[in-house]
Order: sequence, then C-alpha cells, then structure tokens
Amino acid sequence: MQATTAFSLQVADVHGLVYSGQCVFVVLPGAMGELGILAHHAPLLSILQAGEMRVQLPDGSTEVLFLEGGFAEVQSAGVTVLADLSLRIPDLDPAAIKENIANAKNILAQGKQSEMNFLAAELELQRELAKYRAYQKYSSVPVSEKPEYDWHRPAVPQAPKINPSALED
Repeated sequence: MQATTAFSLQVADVHGLVYSGQCVFVVLPGAMGELGILAHHAPLLSILQAGEMRVQLPDGSTEVLFLEGGFAEVQSAGVTVLADLSLRIPDLDPAAIKENIANAKNILAQGKQSEMNFLAAELELQRELAKYRAYQKYSSVPVSEKPEYDWHRPAVPQAPKINPSALED
C-alpha cells in the first residue's frame, strides 16, 4: 500500500481560525460540484457553495464541517478555506433549519419583493436545504462511526441575519 502524503489545511470563517493542521485528503463543496484535493494538487481558486467539507486526517479519521459558502485556495503549500460561516454537524439544529426553509419558501411564494430580497431568499433556501441534507446524512450514522471533532474553537452561534433591503440604494 502506498503512503499518502499529508498537506497543510487552514480553515477560517467570520469568527476566526477554525482549523489548522495536516490532512491527506479534503473534499470541498465547490460551486460547480465537489472538489477532491490531495497533496500536490494543481493550484486553483474556487468559490464554495453551502455544503459539507470532509477532511481525512493522517491517522485515517475523518472530520466533517458544514460550510455556508466561501472561497478555497489550493497552492503547493496547502489548502486555505475562507468560509462565510462554519458549523459542526452536531451544532445543526433541525427545527431551526426547517423553520428557515419554510420562511424562505414563503418569501419566494409571495412573488412581490425586490430582486435582492428574492435572491437572498433563494440563497437562504439553498443553504438551509444543504444543512438539512448534511444533518440527515450524519444523524443516521451509528455513533461509533460519527466523525470526531478536534476543532480549535468551541461551537459558535449562527451569524447575525442581515436585512438586504437596508443595503439597497
């Protein structure tokens, strides 16, 4: 069996550094689909959509983090992820997610709102549906197989909501 080469992974969000360490494989939720990154990957920049980031550590364990979008940079020195917000899977609240999905669907169904409100509601719906899929996927995994978390900071509250109409001119 061939030894896998480890590389550096840095993950930061609006609250600061989330993770910094070595990994052997990382899967990112790219805007055009999942990106699998191994050591010596070609350099690239990618927009990230809401979805799960899976990290395989050198000891063979896997960690999962939900990203609400952001950017990723792959260089020879490693991978840097700048996330809008990151959440551990156990920190996802299915009741709040369902409420957010219902609210976004209501806004979209109204039909009479500014284009900015419509786009914000559509993005919110996509984010919340991705959260719900990640929650469902990992809530059905037996406890012995659930990812262990060794992130550098405790769970953080969700980012404050921004009123898009206040940003319009």
